Amino acid sequence: MVSRNPSGTAFMMAFLRGFHAVYDNTKIFNDPLAYDLIPEEVREAFKQHLIKSAAEMAPELAKECNDAATSLRLAVRIMAGPVLARARFVEERLEEAIRKGIRQYIILGAGLDTFAYRRLDLTDRLQVFELDLPYTQEIKRQLLGRLNLEKPDFLHYIPVDFTKDNLASALSESKYDSGQGSFFSWMGVTHYLPLESVLSTLKAIIRLSSSVSEIVFDYYDKSAFDPDKGSNRIKYIMKNTKTIGETMITGFDPSKLSTELALLGLRLLNNLGPEEIQQKYFKECNEGYAASEHVHLAHATW
Repeated sequence: MVSRNPSGTAFMMAFLRGFHAVYDNTKIFNDPLAYDLIPEEVREAFKQHLIKSAAEMAPELAKECNDAATSLRLAVRIMAGPVLARARFVEERLEEAIRKGIRQYIILGAGLDTFAYRRLDLTDRLQVFELDLPYTQEIKRQLLGRLNLEKPDFLHYIPVDFTKDNLASALSESKYDSGQGSFFSWMGVTHYLPLESVLSTLKAIIRLSSSVSEIVFDYYDKSAFDPDKGSNRIKYIMKNTKTIGETMITGFDPSKLSTELALLGLRLLNNLGPEEIQQKYFKECNEGYAASEHVHLAHATW
């Protein structure tokens, strides 16, 4: 996994979820805590950045924007679609897993995820483990403190630098029970890692959990990395993440993913492509959001 600056990627993902929750009527994914979690000055900085970026991401649509507010709306809708879809996908699959008896939820690279404070309808049946950089977790605790939100007993912060620390060792030193079924969420990460690191992490997760466990993760298809096939949105995202030291380097062939995971001992349950994501999450939404042309959502068990 990669180290993620909490003032960059994690804050932007929370901003997009929060903006949608506050300003849109039809909710694809409702995260009412995210917007207030981010300091006002950071929100304003993101707004100005997105206003300036609208024309780069969608040149033709940006021509129809007559002011800063409409430019901001356009940029948010372009950026937030895949963020909202993956968040909803995760929690829908998690709800299914809970109904099957899974009682441990592990969020790898949790960032500013608000699940433990937002889904009290589910957390009475779960132990939640958030893994991320110590600095990111400290910033998050401070932000939650500003909202007078105390850490619940079922939530466990596990500080880990995924570039240096061992995932199994980090979990073994916590209240994590490897003998119980677990649900792993690994979103927004695979495309930043070498392929070997993605596969080795999946192997490690299998080794440290029971055979009734599940994982969800997102990935880019290989066409995203082709300059002639990549969309304006993906080119913009790749350029901007590279400037903060998070270069996107790895994609998968969706038609081969099932075979590749099977070699690791994983059975693919869901492998949603852009068209399926569009139909599933955006068909009934009239707010202008859409699936990314290159993002896929995977769900597997072992």
